Amino acid sequence: MYATFGHTAASLSNPVSPAEDEQNNVLNVLPHAQFMNNGVYEFLPALSHGNGVPTPTPRAEYTTVVLIYGAGKPFETALALEQPKLHGETLWYRMVLGGDTPCYVRIRPRENLGAILDERADQALPDKVTGLVMKMTVETLNLRPNMLVNVNPER
Repeated sequence: MYATFGHTAASLSNPVSPAEDEQNNVLNVLPHAQFMNNGVYEFLPALSHGNGVPTPTPRAEYTTVVLIYGAGKPFETALALEQPKLHGETLWYRMVLGGDTPCYVRIRPRENLGAILDERADQALPDKVTGLVMKMTVETLNLRPNMLVNVNPER
């Protein structure tokens, strides 16, 4: 996953130099990447436990949830009710551009694969949303510290 976190909509109107950004991508991202999609996601603090910028840990659980048409509001309402029960950093984002909607992403940074496996019971979504989900995919992301820019990974 190649991502930039912590930006406002206004800050995206004044991005870094496009030529410099493209040069950085060609050198540091393209040799290691296969592009599956390109989207813009909005952080959802009322559904999350964390500040919207994932802690750079060696591993992260990355869940994509595609809902049936019109199910966004009830899905978010159900997740908001469960938010006080979250343990550990759990960040929810809603896709606003770039693919089939409604689509949500959850990122749960963890120190190692064992922590992800130990918490696999927490992967499940609330029972109330079962009928709203068209597709759910759970993946493990591996941090590539050599690809971080202006970020210090936790050890």
